[in-house]
Amino acid sequence: MYYLVGGILRIFQTMLKTIPNERLALILILLCAAALRLAWLNWSLPNRFHTATYNCDESTALTCLQAMDPSKLNFNPVSQKHPYALVEGTFNLYTYAAALKLASIAGWATLTADKEFYYRNIAEMGRLFMIGRLLSALYGLLTVVLVFALAKKMYGARTGLLAAFFTAVLPAHVVHSRYIIMNVPGVFWIVFAFLFMKNILEGGRTRDYILAGVGLGLAAATRLSGAPLGLMLFPAHFMSPAPGRSLKRLSLAVAAAFLVFLIGDPYAILDFPDFLKGMKLLNTLTTSAVKLSFYGHLSILAGSLTEALGLPLLLTCMAGIAAALAARTRNDLLLLAWIFLLFICFYRAGENAYPSRILPALPFMLILAAALLARAWDRKPWLARAALAATAAQAVVFYAAYFSLLSRADIRDTASSWITTSIKPGSSIGLLREPSYFSPGVIDRKYRHPDHDQLPDYKFIALTGGYWLAEPGYELLGKVKPDYVIATDFETGSRLEPDFLKTLDKYGYREIKRFEEEFSVLNFRIAKKIPAMLYTPNYIYVFEKSGRN
Repeated sequence: MYYLVGGILRIFQTMLKTIPNERLALILILLCAAALRLAWLNWSLPNRFHTATYNCDESTALTCLQAMDPSKLNFNPVSQKHPYALVEGTFNLYTYAAALKLASIAGWATLTADKEFYYRNIAEMGRLFMIGRLLSALYGLLTVVLVFALAKKMYGARTGLLAAFFTAVLPAHVVHSRYIIMNVPGVFWIVFAFLFMKNILEGGRTRDYILAGVGLGLAAATRLSGAPLGLMLFPAHFMSPAPGRSLKRLSLAVAAAFLVFLIGDPYAILDFPDFLKGMKLLNTLTTSAVKLSFYGHLSILAGSLTEALGLPLLLTCMAGIAAALAARTRNDLLLLAWIFLLFICFYRAGENAYPSRILPALPFMLILAAALLARAWDRKPWLARAALAATAAQAVVFYAAYFSLLSRADIRDTASSWITTSIKPGSSIGLLREPSYFSPGVIDRKYRHPDHDQLPDYKFIALTGGYWLAEPGYELLGKVKPDYVIATDFETGSRLEPDFLKTLDKYGYREIKRFEEEFSVLNFRIAKKIPAMLYTPNYIYVFEKSGRN
């Protein structure tokens, strides 16, 4: 702990020694980063229609905490509700639990094991989510600072400021800084570890090795997919020009990483069978379930990178990587090794390489992009400024559309309100899939808590005869014939499932209501579909049985 606190203090001390203009620029960048991460942070908090947020992973954190019993020193997140809780590290869960406890002591939140209390006092449930989101936003802001410090150490102050700005406005980082998930905290600890790997690269003292190991251990304990970071200790150590490279120091780094990992994720040992179960699931999630061609894998990865970065910043990053490959300085090689190691993992993941999962590579791509623009600033200033202007313009358009989306009534709440006033209690509603974070909240809440009496009673009927993720979602429609069928474009895909409309017509169903949302600025649609990482459906359809059949 002494080394960890000392390392953080040294980082901020280095930052504050900069010249006044540089400090002012960094403060402005941080204000921009804070505004983007905190505006409309209450988006999709629980209300009378839904007890969880519309990001399914956020409720998982509370499910994990419910499984623990601190009075019995049981901090294991595994439960019947979530048997694969050890698929990720537990350190972020523990910091979230600590934040909730502090908020409870301060009177900002109520902690109780009585679930009915939260169902009847839904604002209290919202506070639990808000506290976790504020913690993630804090990690996001601190990551901007660390990226600045790392980029400055490697390539100079101008690169540091550019890299900090790119991180501040990075779509995937901003969006995921607003959720209770481990992705952004995991990236924070990865960048923290790289700061001290940079010192190791330049010769490094014993404490640099220990602090690099601490960062590595916390990165893996926060998000198990951060474990490959351990491999980066070796190029940092062996590329160092220091004549007295000591394997003892390298061993200390590895030992520190292992010890800190066990402190942050103790049930990797204490509940080894469930840890192995989680590792098997993690392997599944990081392996493409669909057989794709080489170009198919690249196409998916390119799509995720474009969504995560925006096209101008992606192109600048690719140019930065190309420039680093040509220059091949020690700094370049260290960053490139990490980026390409992750790209191999992302390629293997195929359709599972979501923007949230590729986040660990992005700050380092941004640093290389910033280094390229910093060098071009004096030689070809028009080119550097054009790239920066394109990135800023893309950010303005993206966030104008994003915050416009968040400021409007959510399509799922609008649909829920219509359902409760237009569909009589006791009606049967057919579902193509189990309700998800894309479904109208009233359906998801009533489906999962059928005895809760604050919502109309509906009879929910599954329309699939097999595994709902693999079978057509309307296989039993002709047999069960519900009064209504409600679906979103998540269930039906980019187009309605093959023969879905024909099947509905065959059994006498007609569309009576359609709710539509769009990603737009001033009523001008800027994308055909809302980016998937924003967790918002484009359409919700309501079909009613007309009585013809």
